[in-house]
Amino acid sequence: MRRAVFIFCVVPEKDPVASHVLNALKAECTLFPTGAEIDGRPVLDVPGLRDATVSIVATSEVVSSDYARYAPILNDRFGDADVIGIVNWHEGANAPNAIFTVQTTGDLASGTFSPVDPRIKRGLLLAIEGQRIASGLYDFQTCLEATHWSGVKAGNPGTRLADLGPSAIDIEIGSSPADWTNPLAAQVVARALLRTFDHMEDSVQSVLCMCGVHFEPSFTGAVLQLGDGLPIAASHVLPNHWLVSDGYDRESRLVDLRACVDSIVGGVQGIMYHDKLKAPYKGVARLLAEELCVPMISHKKMRAALTDNKVA
Repeated sequence: MRRAVFIFCVVPEKDPVASHVLNALKAECTLFPTGAEIDGRPVLDVPGLRDATVSIVATSEVVSSDYARYAPILNDRFGDADVIGIVNWHEGANAPNAIFTVQTTGDLASGTFSPVDPRIKRGLLLAIEGQRIASGLYDFQTCLEATHWSGVKAGNPGTRLADLGPSAIDIEIGSSPADWTNPLAAQVVARALLRTFDHMEDSVQSVLCMCGVHFEPSFTGAVLQLGDGLPIAASHVLPNHWLVSDGYDRESRLVDLRACVDSIVGGVQGIMYHDKLKAPYKGVARLLAEELCVPMISHKKMRAALTDNKVA
């Protein structure tokens, strides 16, 4: 029996998205109290799902801002969960508007990465995209976002994210106030959460993504666009700006790339890099690929390389 837990900070001043998605979810189905409470609010379950348990947790704080408080509670109550999805908002000075994002949790500076099942991450991305199209929300885009952890913005060391045992994935709506309160956007995410495990039986090829921008369209496209060979499931996405700022051109960082791969359920069948990855960073990535005996693939040649099992 697979298990997903979705967390919503329901204080609008702290999270402008989560309460809207939770209300949309309540409109989709009846949620039943389990008898447990967190932050004085009942933990709810979604009934009637085949081969899956989905639990809903409403909190007073954004979980990623207070792992010291929430990680022990979540580990105790949901230590067996396949994924803990943190529903929240996206914003940033140069962030695109009208987006849905799916983001794994990690801190490149400390080399700490939350576990991730690439099939679940792919399932969330496909579910959101499917619901976006079904809802006619054509002004929005569905995006893979670079791996990071917003807890560091709250002053926490990146190593703190390892306190939470289960996989943590952020599901966000961004990046403007109009997007955060868009009722159709909230409905899209609510409906997608109920379909998290729809593609778990698909055979996939798992890839670690390196370089590219924060919302690298070629990585998102690799997952969403079907082609020859097995579907692609992206796990962690390590963008160029953090590879550079955190010194991943040094061979000493190979241990952190190994930790990243070790956090990926089932490992990887390839390392997909953007063509703009500079030679020193590519050299360290190639060492990892050689250790793992997997191809290192240019994003432009990805499908052919994976199908033929050739190293680029």
